[in-house]
Amino acid sequence: MKEEKRRKKQQSSVSTVAPLNNAVALARWIFYRTLPEVRIGRFRIVFPSLGASAIILAALIFVTLYCFLPQPLYYSSIRIGSPPLAIRAGMLAVAMVPWIVAMSTRANFISMLTGIGHERLNVLHRWAGYICLFLSLIHTIPFYVTPIWEYGMLVVYQQYLPQNIYVYGTGLAALVPLAFLCIHSLPVLREWMYELFLKLHLPVSIVFVAMLFWHTKNFLSSWAYLFSTVAIFVLSYTVRLAYLNWMNPLRLSFMIGEESAVTILPQGAVKVTVPTQMRWRPGQYVYLRMPGVAFFQNHPFTIASLCSGDMPSHYGEEYRDLALVFRPFRGFTRNVLRKAVEYGPYKTWTAFLEGPYGGMRRQMAAFDDVIFFAGGSGITAIASHLLDLIKKMREGGAVTKSVRVIWALRDPESIDWFKEELRICRDHAPLNTVHCYFFLTGAKDDNGQPFAVEDQQLYRDIVQEKIYDTLQDIEKRSSAYIREEAAGDEEREKELRRENEDTLTALPPRIYTSNLPRASIHHSPLQNHSFSPYQYQQSPYQLQQSPYLHQQSPYQTPQTPTNIPFDFGFGQPQEPPQLTVQTQFQQTPPSPSPSQVHTARVNPRFASLPLQKRNGWRIDYTRPDIPKMLTDFSKSFGRRTCVYVCGPPGMRMDVSDAVARLQQLVMTDSSKDEIFLHAENYNI
Repeated sequence: MKEEKRRKKQQSSVSTVAPLNNAVALARWIFYRTLPEVRIGRFRIVFPSLGASAIILAALIFVTLYCFLPQPLYYSSIRIGSPPLAIRAGMLAVAMVPWIVAMSTRANFISMLTGIGHERLNVLHRWAGYICLFLSLIHTIPFYVTPIWEYGMLVVYQQYLPQNIYVYGTGLAALVPLAFLCIHSLPVLREWMYELFLKLHLPVSIVFVAMLFWHTKNFLSSWAYLFSTVAIFVLSYTVRLAYLNWMNPLRLSFMIGEESAVTILPQGAVKVTVPTQMRWRPGQYVYLRMPGVAFFQNHPFTIASLCSGDMPSHYGEEYRDLALVFRPFRGFTRNVLRKAVEYGPYKTWTAFLEGPYGGMRRQMAAFDDVIFFAGGSGITAIASHLLDLIKKMREGGAVTKSVRVIWALRDPESIDWFKEELRICRDHAPLNTVHCYFFLTGAKDDNGQPFAVEDQQLYRDIVQEKIYDTLQDIEKRSSAYIREEAAGDEEREKELRRENEDTLTALPPRIYTSNLPRASIHHSPLQNHSFSPYQYQQSPYQLQQSPYLHQQSPYQTPQTPTNIPFDFGFGQPQEPPQLTVQTQFQQTPPSPSPSQVHTARVNPRFASLPLQKRNGWRIDYTRPDIPKMLTDFSKSFGRRTCVYVCGPPGMRMDVSDAVARLQQLVMTDSSKDEIFLHAENYNI
């Protein structure tokens, strides 16, 4: 009770601006929320965030009132003049074109001034285009209500405006490309024909602007807006040259590109490794073009590796290994997979990089608590952030005290994508700071159907074996780790070592004998009972798709064995773990009781539960209950908390709504200054 009263009395370190914190929290409480998605058959419409939707709605209301509120809307006859409604709508549509183009370019000046990446401005770019089409229709329709060919006005216009009469017939030439741009930008069509969208969008946009020049004939100074559009376009593409890695004459990739290697990961994922002199920040992305795969295609991918002097490339000290990990779907990504299967991992490919773009503007190391949510391949946006944060925590450059990683994935083999990063979390993160939660959501049989109740336990056993095969050293702490936790207390250190041995003994032998030669393993009754018949089977995908799966490419950083320390630039390397597991080669462990045998085989998940509680690593076989998890985590939040999410729309919506509700803590608890949300685009 006293501790609670003391916490309530505690004032914010920035108490002089506490009203500002509350005002920001109130705005986030409103605008972090999401709008419900609309389902039409198998299609679903996902609206932008409430903040972006408010901006779009305000713009729509403004232009609508500006067009329809002033009177009159029409004249009684075309002899008096053109409909005022049409003139107002047309000029607003033309005035929006520079903004639409400015928000579409990658190296745009709005991003430079505001810090908002163009991938976020793209939402406003699309909706501004829809509003422009709306205004263009308002501009067009009145001229069909009061056409100039009535009342003999066509002869008058031809007599007094012989050179300008064509403007009344060229509006359709500008309206058609604008309508095409808006329609094929709809999410459903864009995803269905993404490659076609990329090829046509820019050429059709140029045609649209050219038709506007022809149509407007500089009436009401309309060409000033159009020339501004051209200037913005040209300047943006000029600045973009600085983001082309192969256009920098100070780099060895000048005009020839980089060498890259392609590796196939479990579950058919693809990893492209590019040794480059480019520098990037965690969470940024690049555009990748590989002429050997698709000459003209240029696609964005989030960088999954850390750019650090502690992790130089094998190419030399000036190089860093830029890693891109993605799942192949259609088009370019599927072609990359096919080429990798055809040529194998030792084939090098020329790669042209553009970027880096985007990234989180806030310093993640300035938050007391950091929570990562990842869905499937969304972990790629988190990996570099996590490594960078751990590095700063070890060097004393971060105030972060707690890091939680929640990863929802369909298959446990996906953990192999970032096995090395997870090992670094285990070995080098400060004690009890990083906690990982794995949620396996793909419990399905070979036919794609959910497992029957009687088969679910077998699936869990297989998953357990896979998880522990991949992360088995998480169950075994190094001597340095134990000494750090013991803090010089010899009795405590002995107790921890004994506890470590006991915990491992209770686990199925498959977990701690997998590194031993198969021919040398003594098959005791317990081992025979605990070995799964599926443990040595390969994935059907691996057998059918490529003989090169899981082979290392010449440019992929070799996987460091999990029993050898990884320096990571934190000073003196840790001592190698002193394995104390008593195997058949050392001393025969005491025979387990029948109840222990049953526990280890039937439910190994519960056999490792004490270790999960101690180390903060947890495995669940369901979808994460995001609102409940964030509510539970919020009980231990410090002054500033960052929630970072990269996943499918459903996950982003759940996280956004939950963080919006948590803003009440900032407004009611003086020990909380900020709960910040960063939602990354899942498709980048």
